[in-house]
Amino acid sequence: MSWPIIVALVAAALMVVAYFLPYASATQDYRDALMTMPDYVQSDELGMTNADIADMSLFEYARVYAAAGDLGARTAFTAVYLPLLVGAVALPVLALLFAVLRKPVPVIVFSVLAVALLQLLNWDFEDRLVVPNSSYDVGIARWVYLAAGIAAIAGAVWAIVLRRQARRA
Repeated sequence: MSWPIIVALVAAALMVVAYFLPYASATQDYRDALMTMPDYVQSDELGMTNADIADMSLFEYARVYAAAGDLGARTAFTAVYLPLLVGAVALPVLALLFAVLRKPVPVIVFSVLAVALLQLLNWDFEDRLVVPNSSYDVGIARWVYLAAGIAAIAGAVWAIVLRRQARRA
């Protein structure tokens, strides 16, 4: 494999991993309150304890929204947000697949869509005061996802440039 494809591959894999990293981290005061009873179960349906909700990933947000939909709460809400949250992992998986197949154009397309979707989710979460708020700050996943998306795009563009240079030579 050439270096640009390796960069795109690693970056796409990091976007997938970022889906499971903390997207929202509890503020210190809220974390201290949660950790007074870390094994207390916040949600029987999800089996999430106080320790689990101290750092929420996009995967855990998807689980929460899916559980809300299963309980019949705000079905229109879950019909919009659940596909967006699933798309936040599906698009990087597709970018990763195409990086493995050494297809830089689809890597660019799916990485751009993934980064755009993340920006939409960031804006929406901020607008609805989901993150950041008085209980949660922005987690590391936002920045890893964004940086990895940009790196995947850069690696794929680099691969296209090297292919064109090789064809000319």
